[in-house]
Amino acid sequence: MAGTLSLIPTGHAVPRTAAKVGPGVWEQQVNTGVSLHFSFEFDNPKAFAGSIAHRAVGELGLFGVTCLRHTVHRRPDDLTRAADASFLLTLQLAGTKQLTQDGRATTLRAGEFALYDSERPLTLDVSDDYRSVNVRFRKTALGAPDAAAFTHLVARRFSADHGIAPVVWSAILGLGSLAPDCQSAGILVAGNVLDMTATMLRAHAGVAGPAGDDDRLRRRQAVQACIDDRLSDPDLRVDTLAAACFVSVRHLHALFHGSGHTVAGWIRHRRVEACKRDLADPAAHAVPVAAIGARWGFTDPSHFGQVFKAATGLTPAEFRRRALR
Repeated sequence: MAGTLSLIPTGHAVPRTAAKVGPGVWEQQVNTGVSLHFSFEFDNPKAFAGSIAHRAVGELGLFGVTCLRHTVHRRPDDLTRAADASFLLTLQLAGTKQLTQDGRATTLRAGEFALYDSERPLTLDVSDDYRSVNVRFRKTALGAPDAAAFTHLVARRFSADHGIAPVVWSAILGLGSLAPDCQSAGILVAGNVLDMTATMLRAHAGVAGPAGDDDRLRRRQAVQACIDDRLSDPDLRVDTLAAACFVSVRHLHALFHGSGHTVAGWIRHRRVEACKRDLADPAAHAVPVAAIGARWGFTDPSHFGQVFKAATGLTPAEFRRRALR
């Protein structure tokens, strides 16, 4: 296992040292970083130390933890706090952790990982000199068939040495090194990493093959998020979008087949919706119509007017007058 761990690029994803911190502050840091509510018990609260690093990329929430001994719970009261239903994967880098859920308990050592469910009671008993990297993903991002199948994997120990696990964990941690200006591409890459993660978990669950419709929907939604992030770019076209998403133009068209929109049609639709929102905003009443069109990628006022009227039946000026009456 040591060989596998040495190949996993933890980088800045996992703090190297634990900083002394009060129990109340630690609880706030963890609950904020993980976006779930946990309860905590400490053997020696005054001597406790811990550090957490977290980042969201697309559908994935990444967090790395370094800390001393304590116990973490998801009790029935914690489960009532509003949060998206999620699975969490945890990979042990140092120390040990006993994970208890659904009547099963498993102890993780360096190079081992396990899955747990945010919707069920949970106990994590963490040792001193503890380090782990974790990833959270919403069940709805997986699709119902995978979500149901993966429920049976909670609190089971798996090796990071076997199958595609080393590749999956390296990809998960590699997301943490993406520069902020790569956020659009990061959404697509995170979608691909989620696909890899689901493939790994399907193998453990004995599920043959991906859920095709759910898989295509997830990929299309990732492309749509990339489109929204680039709407103001006048050079956003099918070919430039494909390049930004690291896929072929043919693949993009296949993702949108049967969705009710072509790729170009979806870009126009989202641009028109953005323009409608700004045209109906009283605070923007003095902004020229052409400037609003240009803000959302329509550099030619005449073309903007034609596209907008085809979509709404009104010119941009007529739409604004009606909206602001």
